[in-house]
Amino acid sequence: MQIIITGGVQSGKSTLAARLVRFLNSRGVSLSGILAIGLWQDDQRLGFDLVDLKTGAKCPLARRRNDLVNSAITPFKFFDQGLAAGARALDQERCCDTSVIMVDEVGKLELSGEGWARFLGPLLAIQTAVHIWIVREKLVDKVCRRWNFEPAEIIHVEDDNSFAKLKTLLKKGV
Repeated sequence: MQIIITGGVQSGKSTLAARLVRFLNSRGVSLSGILAIGLWQDDQRLGFDLVDLKTGAKCPLARRRNDLVNSAITPFKFFDQGLAAGARALDQERCCDTSVIMVDEVGKLELSGEGWARFLGPLLAIQTAVHIWIVREKLVDKVCRRWNFEPAEIIHVEDDNSFAKLKTLLKKGV
């Protein structure tokens, strides 16, 4: 089963995903993949920390750039430590024995062949897991076409019943 959690920029997609992760962990559901926790300062996104969902380990992933070079793709500088942690967390062999694989998020970087792009195809080959991808609303169609991702449901974060819908879907798929 494939599910997309979507919404606009800074609409709460990762917050909803984190809530779902806590719920699944409390029920003993095996998880793998990554969650990007947003960091804020003075009402501006400062960066992201990456959480490995299999181990719970957290490390710095990215921080806002001061120079804004190459800002057409992202205004953030990514850290080698965070990228390496994400690569380990999204390794197909490491994820093959879990019930749910989450990728937060699949976006512009992945569509340009960067970020987590090289891991997505191999992860989708794991057909025994529920795949949950966090994708910006404007990119859903492009992401689905690029990876032949066929979501059973697209959950919009602004839907009042989004969490209940996710729980219902996962009861069927896990």
